[in-house]
Amino acid sequence: MADITRIANVQISLQTTGINKVTFDTLLIAGPHVVSLPRVSTYTSASAMISDGFEPTDPLYLAAVDAFSQIPRPKQIKIGRRQVDEVTLQIDDLSNTAEYVMSVQKLASDSSTTTLTYTFESDADATAAEIAAGLQALIDADANSPVDASVSGNDLVLTNKIAGTAFAVVLPASMSVKTAAAADTVAEDMTAINAEDKAWYGFGITSRVSADIQAAAAWAESEIKLFGYAVAEAGAISASSTSDTPYLLKENNFYRTFGFYHKDAATDFPEIACMARCFAVLPGGETWANKKLAGVTTDRLTETQFLAAKGKNCNTFESFRDSVSITQLGKVAAGEWIDVIRFRDWLQEEMQVNIFNLLINRNKVPYTDEGIAAIEGQMIKALELGQRRGGIAPTEYDEDGNEIPGWKIDVPLAANISANTKASRILEDMTFTARLAGAIHVAEITGSLVYEF
Repeated sequence: MADITRIANVQISLQTTGINKVTFDTLLIAGPHVVSLPRVSTYTSASAMISDGFEPTDPLYLAAVDAFSQIPRPKQIKIGRRQVDEVTLQIDDLSNTAEYVMSVQKLASDSSTTTLTYTFESDADATAAEIAAGLQALIDADANSPVDASVSGNDLVLTNKIAGTAFAVVLPASMSVKTAAAADTVAEDMTAINAEDKAWYGFGITSRVSADIQAAAAWAESEIKLFGYAVAEAGAISASSTSDTPYLLKENNFYRTFGFYHKDAATDFPEIACMARCFAVLPGGETWANKKLAGVTTDRLTETQFLAAKGKNCNTFESFRDSVSITQLGKVAAGEWIDVIRFRDWLQEEMQVNIFNLLINRNKVPYTDEGIAAIEGQMIKALELGQRRGGIAPTEYDEDGNEIPGWKIDVPLAANISANTKASRILEDMTFTARLAGAIHVAEITGSLVYEF
């Protein structure tokens, strides 16, 4: 039989390749835990964390509750695991002649999960020390266990045999985690978390230690990430203090870090709540000031204290007329508005992905006016989307009726580009200027009352 391709030879190529975009609406909360082995776990509710083994008092759970309490709320959050090499477990409920069953999980050489289970039965006069010692003996007798066990008072202490490797613990309802301190630096943990999963933009940490916060701020500055923190330091609301965390971060001009003064920062996470609330809005459509936060306690500051925090670009969550509590300021440590930083990051990603897709899905973009216009078209698409979302101002007019565009683009003519530059195949001098739409946070109005005009 003759081949039809003699008459009609049709070949169809696909020019639909896309790349993943950086997300600007997903937040991550990082803290030490031994609940699971992955560096990053995703949750769509706080209750799912309890089901996985987090304690109701765990700072990671409390932060997640603050995130999911907002309206609108995030569809999901991510929990980043900071490395733990030692964990202390406590016996919460004593029962005579009862089984205490716990498991330790580790990664096998083929990356599969191995679960080792230990069962100890208490005697007729059970004590916490006896149960801890019984479990210790079982763990130490197992050469495959990734941890060494010891007893401290009435508690069972598990120590990683190989520091830096992952292990997880599954406990019965009668036991809980007493302490699980981070073993590595914030920078080391965040680098490892980001290496496993980059699909998040904003993050917070459960630590309220100033050194950890400053380290996280420095790490965020080198990445396309937004970092939030909160402190209860008295110095944060004192104008004379020069050693508090907000002051130090402002002095270092961190553009990717924002913080809150909050008296209940030990158990409350206003930075996570505010991030969750604002991430529910597309970049360009939000402001981080004047936001109501559900599930977060209110600070009642004097004007002097508020002005001291404001002078350090430190945000607050305060009550007005005892009827409504809202965030104040909405700035990063360096003084820029948080929403501007987020919108800038989004616009950069949108524009470069647009151009990248154009270049990889065409056989060639010629170094001609037509090719330059094609690149310009992708810039226009990003700017128009930014305008529709509210980040870039619309076209407006002055008092004389002159048009004030939201953005302008300047591109070179192919004829004005040197042969040497064309030979490099690099297109330069493509520039744009866009007017930010901004936001109104405060209204100042003056007026007068008269009997006649």
